[in-house]
Formats: sequence, structure tokens, C-alpha cells
Amino acid sequence: MDLKEARYILAIARQGSIGKAAESLFISQPSLSKYLKNLENQLGGPLFYRMDNCYTPTYMGERYLHYAEQIAAYGEQWNREYEDISHRKYGRLNIAIPIMMGSTLIQPTLMEFHNLYPHVTINVMEAVNFIAETSLKDHSIDLTFYNVHVFPKLLDYEVMQREEIVLILSAGHPLVSRAVDKPGFKHPWIDLNLFSGENFILLYPDQNTGGIALKLFEDYNMDPPVLLHTRNSEMSIKLAMEGLGIAFAPESYYHMAASHGSHPSLCLSIGKSPIVTTTIAAYPKGRYLPQHARDYMEIIREYCAGKR
Repeated sequence: MDLKEARYILAIARQGSIGKAAESLFISQPSLSKYLKNLENQLGGPLFYRMDNCYTPTYMGERYLHYAEQIAAYGEQWNREYEDISHRKYGRLNIAIPIMMGSTLIQPTLMEFHNLYPHVTINVMEAVNFIAETSLKDHSIDLTFYNVHVFPKLLDYEVMQREEIVLILSAGHPLVSRAVDKPGFKHPWIDLNLFSGENFILLYPDQNTGGIALKLFEDYNMDPPVLLHTRNSEMSIKLAMEGLGIAFAPESYYHMAASHGSHPSLCLSIGKSPIVTTTIAAYPKGRYLPQHARDYMEIIREYCAGKR
């Protein structure tokens, strides 16, 4: 099995059809069909079941794909390392991030990166779900930026910043007057227990902020009504700003939404001590990172330090 062969068969498995796989590989459908047929003849059995033009791996195909993934991963790492060794400035950087982090972290830092690497193409994959797993499953992803309160054990990572998780509500909310200045807190502080009967707009528990919210409720022995669950941080923040309910979010997310919002709102500190989340740049263990990826992490780290 060589690298070309591995990539061809992986494309068929991922796309589920010869036509889509050929398109993704920039080759003709007849050429790919012939390639697969010749390979299966050499192996003495089919790699895929064919049903209604849908290609599903056989048992032999599943085992083949297991090793093809490894070959493709090593091939990708070699290509990246070779780019560094030969001092070429051309390349690509594939990033996976939560949607709102694109505006708060990636967009403000891209111009500096582009000035440094004008011929490196950046592909940003934005998702509302938990994106760390993508870095483990998809060998094409170089870096995953996301917020954590529990550090991953299956990923290598570097810390980019730490910021406060704040409570967001409309400026006209009657409990705003109960907020006080408190030593050690950046924003006016309020007792979370005061909101035990208020409607909350929460992210799902498998998301960082959603998990933090549930832990806070547990610590405060609270079981408040939940008006809405969503995976969209921006929507939860804007609905809270409009007065529909109460939301939690990283401070940078709130400030980004507030800068474009039309409803008066504010954020408050909560907790016995500031509730802090950490933004990390993560990648699969043992993954070779090209120099431009390492440089981009440093650009983001310096940008975050400048906001403090």
C-alpha cells in the first residue's frame, strides 16, 4: 500500500461514492473506478459493498482503511516537515474552532499572519459542537483552538489565554442593582443565588461554558428554569442581552456581541472566586507542526497578552 493508494481509498470511504471521491481527488470518475477495480483484483476481494451507488466498506475494507489512515497521516506529516526543511513559504494551515472564536481570536490575528506568510492558505473549520474530537479523527486539521476548564489527556496543547466566564443580562434587569464591587473581581459581582428563579439560556453540557454552568448550579445548590438550550454561543448572548433570559459566556465573547448589539446590557462577575476558562491550541499527540503553525500560535498568544 502506498500513499497514493491510501488516499484514493480513503476518499471513497469518506465520500461514500466514486463520483464525489473522484471530484475531491481532482481525477475522473472512470479513472478512480478502474483504479479500485484493479486494486480489488490484486487483493482478491472487494473493499466496498456497492448498493444504490453507495460504497460501504467490507470487513477487508475496514482493515485496509485502518492502515490507510496511518499511511496518509504519516504522508501528511512528511509533506509538512519537508516544507520546513526546504524553507519554503508556501503551504496551508487548517484550523478547527468554535464559531464565535473566529471573530474573537482568529479574525484579529490573521493580517499579521498573512504578512508573515503571504503564500500560506488558511482553512478555518467552524463548528457549534465540541470540536476537539475533530482534531483526533481528521488528520487534515493542524490546530484546534477552544476553551477548556478540564485539560485534555489525549491531545498535546499550549495555553493561549485565560479569561473570566461572566453572567450576561439586560441592563434593565431588576437584579442589576444588587451587583457590588468586590475585591479580586474584574466586574461588578453578584450572588448567583439571586437568580435561582430566573430563566436561563444555556449551552449544552458537553460544551465548555455549558459544563461550567452546571457545575456552578451544583455548587450553589440551584435548579433554575432553563428556557433554551443551544450550541450557538452568540445566540445565547444576544438573547440574554435582549432580556429573554440569563446566559454565561467567556468575557471576550460578550464584548464582541455587545460591540454590535443594539440592546443595553452588562456582564457581571460571579462565584466565590472568578470563574476562569482557558483557551488552548491543541493537536493530536506526536503530530508534527509546521513552522507557520507554530508561528501562528505565538501570534495569537501575543494578541491575547495584549488584551489584558
